[in-house]
Amino acid sequence: MTRARVLKSRHRSARLGALPLTSMIDVVFLLLIFFLVTANFAQDERKLPATLQTEGGGVRSSDLQPQIVYIRVQDEGAVFVIGDVVVSDARSLEALLMNLPKEPGVAIKSDPDVPISAIAAALQAARNAGFVKRSYVPSDGT
Repeated sequence: MTRARVLKSRHRSARLGALPLTSMIDVVFLLLIFFLVTANFAQDERKLPATLQTEGGGVRSSDLQPQIVYIRVQDEGAVFVIGDVVVSDARSLEALLMNLPKEPGVAIKSDPDVPISAIAAALQAARNAGFVKRSYVPSDGT
């Protein structure tokens, strides 16, 4: 064989054996992105352990939610509601808050027509009861 023929056959075999990998890499990255976007990384609720079954033997204070004090207007004025308990003055609210855990904090939420003095009294009662984390959450108007 002549030298030109040998070089031509090598060039042809190199060209036939090479695969274009650019489009294959694009397809692999698109599949990877598709599977990452459609994957569900959240744990099912039925698989989550109950809070009371922690190894510490109970609920840790960091697991607790802040206590919510609702302020509503009734006939005689503003009333403070915590769960099912309704009190009508700031001293009773302070006594009630003294018995609650202090670490999670307290949030004050009021109706739109509640006077500001009632909100201030609730915040002061929470402070007097020993709550370090106190906040006011405005109502949504409903």
